[in-house]
Amino acid sequence: MADHRWAPPEHQDVPMYAADSLSLSAIGSPEPVDPPQPVTVHDLCFDQIGVLAEVKAFAVARSDVAVFVEVSWQG
Repeated sequence: MADHRWAPPEHQDVPMYAADSLSLSAIGSPEPVDPPQPVTVHDLCFDQIGVLAEVKAFAVARSDVAVFVEVSWQG
C-alpha cells in the first residue's frame, strides 16, 4: 500500500463584507442580548455586494436606536 502523507485542506480566503452601520456615537450604550436571538434583517446594504433583501442573523446587543447583529455566511 502506498503511503499517504496528510496535508491540511486548501480553501480560498473568504472575503469579509461590512454592512452599512450607524456611527458609534449615534448608537448609544448597547446592552447584551443573552442568549443571542435569531432575527431577519431586511434590505441590508453592503458596499461590496449591494443590498441583500433578507439576511438571517443573530441579535447580540441592543440600544435605544439600534440592534447589533452577527451575520453568519454559509459556504
